[in-house]
Amino acid sequence: MIRDLIIPAVIMVICANILAGTMLNHDVSWYLISTGWWLDGLPIYDQIIELNPPLAFYLTAPPVWISRLIDVSAITTYKACIFAAIMISLVMTRALLCSSPSVSAVHRRIFLAVSALSLTLLPLRDFGQRDHIFAILFLPFLAMQLSQVEFSKVTRATIAVWATLGTALKHYFILIPLLVLIYKIVTERSLRPILRVEFLLPIVLLFGYVVVSYLLHPAYFERIMPWTLEVYGTYEKNFMAVLKPVIPIIWILVAATSLVAITPQKNSGAVLALIAAFGAFVVYLIQSKGWTYHSIPASVYAMLAITWAGCELSRARAQQWPLSFAALALAVLLVPALKFGPYKNSVYKEFSTYFDCEPGHRSFQVFSSNVWSGFPLANFAQAEPANRAPALWLFPGAAFYLSQTSQPDEQQKYRETLKDARALVLDDFFRTHPQIVIVDTSSNKSHFSGASFDYLEFFQQDEAFSLAWAEYYISGKVLHFEVYKRAGCDG
Repeated sequence: MIRDLIIPAVIMVICANILAGTMLNHDVSWYLISTGWWLDGLPIYDQIIELNPPLAFYLTAPPVWISRLIDVSAITTYKACIFAAIMISLVMTRALLCSSPSVSAVHRRIFLAVSALSLTLLPLRDFGQRDHIFAILFLPFLAMQLSQVEFSKVTRATIAVWATLGTALKHYFILIPLLVLIYKIVTERSLRPILRVEFLLPIVLLFGYVVVSYLLHPAYFERIMPWTLEVYGTYEKNFMAVLKPVIPIIWILVAATSLVAITPQKNSGAVLALIAAFGAFVVYLIQSKGWTYHSIPASVYAMLAITWAGCELSRARAQQWPLSFAALALAVLLVPALKFGPYKNSVYKEFSTYFDCEPGHRSFQVFSSNVWSGFPLANFAQAEPANRAPALWLFPGAAFYLSQTSQPDEQQKYRETLKDARALVLDDFFRTHPQIVIVDTSSNKSHFSGASFDYLEFFQQDEAFSLAWAEYYISGKVLHFEVYKRAGCDG
């Protein structure tokens, strides 16, 4: 066991050193703070306006709770928990592959090393994102399929539960195990695979998750989902803008498919690895955002697919060139990831210079549709964010669709949404009385699809806000953001 995990352990240590002292992705940073609010008694979806299902809060809760218990930064604790999850998945994967007589020790060690690279260094810029967590937790499930061994029901159930924790983070992820199941049904020419515990148990768990979520968090279904369906479409990009960033992944998938195609006496393991990779790629496309972290599962499983295919062909032909070819393909993804390094955000350090009060006694509010404008600023500056939402995500779609319709009922609907959104923001403003307010003043704001919208003009239509705003003065500008301040450090 130790020999198999030496290289993965070294890779994890290298990654930990690279990440030391760095901030996490803006979405993760938001979850660390909002989960803290939830642990303090603030109800999610009622007072914390988040788009995503509740499992992300539940998985973030242990690191946040532990950080409070041992008085360590939540960022550090969260990183440690992600590394622990990676190691658990690697240990599980090793145990599963060791049970397979068709997987040699060399093959196994190469796969484990590439798995470690894929789960640590490849997603450096979005470390700990939900897509990263899925890739981590789904790895043993894939390894179980690759090993082609009939494991005990207990083993299969354990692996299935571990994978389902990742799959349930986003409904899109269900596609990947579903494609594996379809492949099993087709190759076995039977529906019996549906009844296997590793497929049946996740179905039961996912159904139970939906039911429990509705019972515990009805506001998500009754409030957040209707809003999301109504206005969130403007966050999507056109197909070519989504496709362009993942062209290297496409080439790797093509290369992996080619290796599988020329492998004599191929087994189903390489095909299953390809199916998982193609499924993850489709999941990326379906989300239609083109955000870097959405491509993590596709890049991870593309790397694993070409690694497995290269090992299979190398063994079948007793030649080393397939492994060299696979290594070259890995470099296509890994080198840019290492060159970019950990998460970078050009504004949070500049924004932090505007605080006059001591850390822990700071407050701010951001009028922007971008999460990165407020996070990780809150974490870095140890400041209280007024907005109980990751960003003002209701405004872009409502403003755009209002500008596009001439139907009175549609116009009324979007006006009401804008008024509701303003009420939420102003409630946060008056509750917090922020020392700093950061306002996106761009004429072409992100996700508004060209619709004209002025936050301050719209908010000042509220008389109470207009009067309160008189005490703020413009202090500076960072990119297209104006920074307003008021005197004093009181709340």
